[in-house]
Formats: sequence, structure tokens, C-alpha cells
Amino acid sequence: MAYERYPTRTAERNYFSIPNQIHTYRISPAAYAVYVYVRHNRKNDPRLKGMAEQLQISHAVAAKALEELVDQHLLMEFDGQYFLRWLGEETGNCYLLPNEIFHLGLRVGEIAVYGFLLCCENRKTYQCYPSYRTIGDAVGMSKNTVKKYVDGLINKRLIYTEPTTVWGEGGKKRNGTLLYTIRPIYEAIQHHANLQLEQMDMLRNTDTPA
Repeated sequence: MAYERYPTRTAERNYFSIPNQIHTYRISPAAYAVYVYVRHNRKNDPRLKGMAEQLQISHAVAAKALEELVDQHLLMEFDGQYFLRWLGEETGNCYLLPNEIFHLGLRVGEIAVYGFLLCCENRKTYQCYPSYRTIGDAVGMSKNTVKKYVDGLINKRLIYTEPTTVWGEGGKKRNGTLLYTIRPIYEAIQHHANLQLEQMDMLRNTDTPA
């Protein structure tokens, strides 16, 4: 079988869909992360305790995010369970997130930025070039905070970036926005696994008597 650096993404094979429209609501990063968690686990009775543990946030932060989503009419709550409201996803106006997104040690801010980059990317080149301001407006962050989470995604092998140059009036050269490339998810999975093995080795060496 031919090696695919960028294997085809399908919702039936290790991915799940997120409606593009979610980014028009300007919800907080925690609310976005909770929303995608509920979509991913909608067949498994998503509840507050499980989502807080999976997203590595406090119960209070998770509860506030759920309240925000209910207020925005993105979720419905009944007897401690949360259900999705329809956002037009049946029209195919969606992007795909990898199932492993919750198993790579990502902070909710990193999940939010990564999701917006996937929403923006060209599906053939896996690239996009939104500015820090555009990303920040979509995910509720300052430009400096966006940069911090972009750096985190680079370090975790989910994306890489390249500088771009634009030419203004009179041929004046200046820096453009970054060009983002979404890396194949298995690269991030392998990197995360290697880090965990290194941590286990360090602990083992620490516990071994001299």
C-alpha cells in the first residue's frame, strides 16, 4: 500500500465533524473545547465530571463553559445530560477533528486555536494563513495569547508555520501573516508517545537505587 503523508480524513475513520458555524458564536476557548467533547461523545452520555477530567480543567470551569453553551443555544441540558442543537451540519458545511485531540495533553486554548485553523485550512494543501487577530477574534483571545497557543501546537507537532512576505504600494516589502500547515495527526501522536516514554524512563531512573 502506498505511503500517504496526508491520509484522507473521513468522519468514519478516526475523525468527527464540527460545523463551521460554531466559530460565528465567539464562545470562549473552554466552551469550544467542551462543545467538541460533547460532539465526540454524544453517543456515550457526556457529563460534567468526564469532560472536566478529559479536558484537564476544573469542574467549575467546565460548568461555566456548559452554561455558556446552553445560553448560546448550542446545547440543551436535561437531567445532567447535554444534547447538541442542530447547526446545519447536515449541509456538509463542516470540518474534521481527529479523535486523538483529547489524548495529546492539549490545553483548551490549544484545542480552540487548532480547531479554527482546521476550519480555515485549504482541504487540498492543508494550509491557511489567518492573522493572530483573526484567530483571536474567532476564539476569544488576545494576539499574545494566540501566539502562545500557536507555539504550543508547533511544539506538539500538530502544525508548523512559515513566514510570508507581502508587497505594499511602491514595492515596499513587509512581513505578512504566518502560513500554517496542519501536520498529519500521527506525527503528533508519535511525539506525545515518545514524551511519555521519556518521562517513564526518567521516573524509573529516579526510583532506581544507586
